[in-house]
Amino acid sequence: MNKLLIAGLLVLLPFSSKKYVITHYNITFAADLSNRVNASLYRRPLDDAQILGLLTSNLYPSILRSHRSENQKDKLRIDFINKGLINQYKVNTDKLTIDFGRFPNQNARIDYIKERNNVKQTLRKDLTSLVSEFQRVNKAAEHQNFGADIWTYLNEGMDNAAVLPDEKSIADENNTYTNSYRNVLILTTDGYIEAGIYDKGFDLSKKTVDRFRDAYLASGEAEMANFFKKNKQYRIKPVQNDNLKNLEILVLELYDRSRSKVGAATVHPTDLEIIKLFWSNWLKESKVRRFELRPMANSKNEAEKIILDFLNVEKKTEQ
Repeated sequence: MNKLLIAGLLVLLPFSSKKYVITHYNITFAADLSNRVNASLYRRPLDDAQILGLLTSNLYPSILRSHRSENQKDKLRIDFINKGLINQYKVNTDKLTIDFGRFPNQNARIDYIKERNNVKQTLRKDLTSLVSEFQRVNKAAEHQNFGADIWTYLNEGMDNAAVLPDEKSIADENNTYTNSYRNVLILTTDGYIEAGIYDKGFDLSKKTVDRFRDAYLASGEAEMANFFKKNKQYRIKPVQNDNLKNLEILVLELYDRSRSKVGAATVHPTDLEIIKLFWSNWLKESKVRRFELRPMANSKNEAEKIILDFLNVEKKTEQ
C-alpha cells in the first residue's frame, strides 16, 4: 500500500526543469588608425590587417566550435573608434560584419560555412571581403590619419548594439534555454591617446607620459605605483558606461616610443611601463569586466596565441 502511494505521488510531482545557458562570441575588432599605422614612423612586425587575418582564420572551426557544435549565433564585426572615418575613407560597412545568428536553421548555417548546396554567399568569401575592405582602409590611413579618441569610443561606441545582453529565455516542457553573449573588444593601439583634448583627463599623450615620469623621478618616491596613487591629477578619467561591466577588452600592440630603433630602453621607467600603469587603472576604474594589455607581438604565432588564449579557445583544424 505504501509503495503504491509513493508511486502515485511521484507521478503527480512535476519534473525539475533544467536550465541551459548557451554562450556565443560577440567580437568587435577596432583599430587605432592614428599615425601609429605609418610604418615609416613606427615599425612593427605585424600590421593590423595581419592581426585581423589571424582572428578571421580562426573563426572556423576554432571559435565557432568552441564548447559547442551547432546553433552558433556568434558575431564578428569591424568597428571604428572615430565614426567620422567611415565617410572619410568611404568604408563599405556592409562588408564588415559576420553574423551567424541570421540563419533560419542549422542546415542553412552549415551550408554557408561548408559551401554546400550551391549557396552563393559563403563564410570564406565574406571573410575575404571583410579583410580586404579593412586592408584598403588601413592603407588609406597610412597616408591620411587622425588621432584616435579611445576615451569617447568606450563611453559612446560601446553601446547596447555593440555589447549584447542575454536574450529572453525560451522554455519547453522540460528545459529552459538562454542565449548569452561573451562580448569581446580586440583593440589595436599603441597606448598613446592623442585625440585633440589634452590635459583634461581624456588623453594619454607622449607629453603626459614624459611629464609624469619627470615628476615621479623628481619626487624621490621609491615605487612608481605609489606615486601614481598619491597624484590623481595624472590619471585618465573613468568612463561612466554600464555596458563595460559586460565587456572584455584585449589591448594589442602597445608601442614604446621611449626605446631606441634597436629596442633598447633610453629612459626608466619606460613609456610602456607608464602606459600599462595608466591603462590598468583607467580600465579598472571604468569597471571593465576583464582586460589584458599586450605590447606588440614579435610574430604571427605569438599574436595568434595571445588572441586564442584570451578567448579561451583551442586552435582547431577542419576535419
